[in-house]
Amino acid sequence: MCVGLLLVLAAGAGSASAAGPATLLSHGPRGAREIALTFDDGSSPDNCRRILAELVTAGIPATFFPISKAMELDPAFWRLVAEVGDPIGNHTLTHPQMPTLGYAQQLHQIEASRTIVERIIGRPMLNVFRPPYGAWDATTLRAAAASGFPTVLTWDTSDRDTSPQGTLQEMLAAADRGTNGSVLLMHCGPNATPYLVPSIIDHYRSLGYRFVTVPKLLGVAWDPGTVAAVTPERILGSLTPLPDVPKGGPIVGGAGWTGSIPTPTPPPSTRPSPSPSAVPASSSAPSATPSSPPPLAPSATPVVPSGSALPPTASPSASSLLTPRPTVAPSREAVLASFAPAPPSGGDVQGESTGPPMPIIVAGIGVLVLTAAIVLCGVVVGARRRRPDGGGPNG
Repeated sequence: MCVGLLLVLAAGAGSASAAGPATLLSHGPRGAREIALTFDDGSSPDNCRRILAELVTAGIPATFFPISKAMELDPAFWRLVAEVGDPIGNHTLTHPQMPTLGYAQQLHQIEASRTIVERIIGRPMLNVFRPPYGAWDATTLRAAAASGFPTVLTWDTSDRDTSPQGTLQEMLAAADRGTNGSVLLMHCGPNATPYLVPSIIDHYRSLGYRFVTVPKLLGVAWDPGTVAAVTPERILGSLTPLPDVPKGGPIVGGAGWTGSIPTPTPPPSTRPSPSPSAVPASSSAPSATPSSPPPLAPSATPVVPSGSALPPTASPSASSLLTPRPTVAPSREAVLASFAPAPPSGGDVQGESTGPPMPIIVAGIGVLVLTAAIVLCGVVVGARRRRPDGGGPNG
């Protein structure tokens, strides 16, 4: 019995220590003519609704990675996203730069986000994590895996819709650089994005691409649950039609943007991006230059792009073109003002956890448990030898 107990304890300690980090990807397989449209953040409910209405009208699936605190601006919209059947992944609670946080804080950002997302949409979320700004380190990959997100996804193509100086023409040129298996980054917030979506769809359709969700592209298990047909009219509600804009003209501020213009996504790193380990890459790499540093191997230097670590703070809407809808509770200002890290105590805000890594802690606990079991077995054997009959309690 003692030998069996020791074997079970040793196996448990070994399996816990062997738990590895999440897999980092930036695109899907390059063999099929498929592309995944993805939308981050969610800081402008009006623009989010316009984007989903365009997607539904065109019959195009997409994958959303909202900041979970931003979802509280318009919870009904995110229930519509789930009802349509589009996956909703994890993009943290408050959008910090993950490498600036310790292990406990990164874990909190991911796990608290899941709690809010699943409470709002009433169903399981997609177990794929997208780090804000595409910034990650080895701790991020460990925290994601420990939180139940075995896949960490960045992107290989971006429309650069957060650029305050960009024009529609420039954004479309960037968005059109995807290739087989590309993951295209856009944002559910900037004013430009609703104007870009129809043209981006037309471009890739004309080249024979098929639009797929992230789980379909990457082969990640996901169950959408019960889905239903949702009309664009239901999505838009009282919103007016999308206003016309000069072709190629600038779209910055106003027209629906509810906060400050965000900090532009940092320029790409000069270091080469390795092929993802879980999917093959071909020589037909995209000509696009990602608008954030490309992923590095988990053992490489942490990816920490320059720029603000926090999302935009609230400011009065400059829109005069949108029909206002009833304010949701809590207020937009209150939610946007909360876009700052609120991790639990513990861990170094500027880097790795102040305590030892989790595998070392698990191994230490395993050693203590094994030692206690050995001592216990020795006591039992000694007691048996001291009994005259050498038998157990029942003779």
